[in-house]
Amino acid sequence: MALFYWNTHLETGNDQIDGQHKRLFELTNDIADAVSGQGSLPEVPTLLAELIDYANTHFCDEEKLMCRSSLSAAKKQQHVCAHRAFHTRVRALAAKSDLEQAEAVNEILNFLVNWLVTHILKLDHRMVHALPERIEEGGGTSLSVQEILIAALNESERRFRQLAEQAPTMLWFAGASGAREFVNREWSEFMGLAEADMKATDWSLFLHPDDRERYRTFLDERLRKHDAGTIEYRIRAKGGHLKWVLEKVMPRLDEDRFVGLIGADTDITAMKETTTTLEQLVAQRTRELERLVNSDPLTGLLNRRAFDERLDLEIQRAQRYDRPLSLLFIDIDHFKEVNDRYGHVVGDEVLRAVAAVLKNGLRATDAACRYGGEEFAVILVETDRLEALSIAERIRIAAENNRIDQLDKSTTISVGVSVLSSDDMAVDLIQRADDSMYVAKKNGRNRSHMQ
Repeated sequence: MALFYWNTHLETGNDQIDGQHKRLFELTNDIADAVSGQGSLPEVPTLLAELIDYANTHFCDEEKLMCRSSLSAAKKQQHVCAHRAFHTRVRALAAKSDLEQAEAVNEILNFLVNWLVTHILKLDHRMVHALPERIEEGGGTSLSVQEILIAALNESERRFRQLAEQAPTMLWFAGASGAREFVNREWSEFMGLAEADMKATDWSLFLHPDDRERYRTFLDERLRKHDAGTIEYRIRAKGGHLKWVLEKVMPRLDEDRFVGLIGADTDITAMKETTTTLEQLVAQRTRELERLVNSDPLTGLLNRRAFDERLDLEIQRAQRYDRPLSLLFIDIDHFKEVNDRYGHVVGDEVLRAVAAVLKNGLRATDAACRYGGEEFAVILVETDRLEALSIAERIRIAAENNRIDQLDKSTTISVGVSVLSSDDMAVDLIQRADDSMYVAKKNGRNRSHMQ
């Protein structure tokens, strides 16, 4: 379906200029056919290169011809500025890297439609009819140009709506007030509503409540600023299903006069769902990596590096808010004998068993660490001296009662306890807990001690 039909009313009377105009008409119609599904979409770089080639040839010829016309200097400058604007617009389209092929071709088509109607049918006619040989012919050319222009505008609007009706993307037009005047078939089918219902109903009520006000503000800004914009929102579509839509809104202009908006919409629900799944996978993988980086691989407790970071944070918090904080230092009794007599496989099983006792015997707010070798450390938040000693004893007893099949005796631990003071640093708290743990060992092992 041709968007523009060439006829004798469109001819300027200059064969060279008319031939170049026909070339642009044919290119525009080819693009329109491709957009409506009657041909394959052209490659955007090739299309833009052809437009630049057209401009370089045509504008040079046209400006030479214009020098012979009786147009005022201001009118000539307006014409030249329009040519420069064509170059600027094509370069801007070429620089857009965020558009997919179909979107880029659609935008080029809209640009060419506007150019054909406002420039070729108006400015070029004005220039050609101001040539000396055309002035001599006389005969009311000004009125016929205006009539052709108005007819072309009406024909362009009608054909553009026909094209939009066949387009594989969702399109809508709105007037200067923002009220929708046209919704194409793709939108009606997406919503499960007849076109008349789409125009008569306040369809923004179908928007997700969390997106409704944001969308209305977005459209108000487009109507106020007369500019383009992009927004993503959720809408209750056919069958009551919640869908994600990406909407690009552009101003509709009649020359420089704002006459409304045009929206091109894409269902991005599948992409959003894929993105959400990927984000969840990335978050899960990130948590796994953090766990691997911060954990002791044998016991699953915090490693030394993660423990030191956590202890510094807890000390800062406790001293800032004047809250109690305690630390346990734990050593497995006679662990070297276990390794020497039963081997390192059994020794590893003992380490895992003690780690399990700590995991089961501590609160979620506490933090246990394999400090090194057979030594463990535990941060007890919001815990004073008496409660820390009670927790230490509970853990010691649980370890003693935890039998390991490969051993002929219980695994016992010695526990040292320290409590944070107002001027302590991490090294002070650790040193006192370590000293207390060695006193417990010296006093016979399998006991808790606080200096």
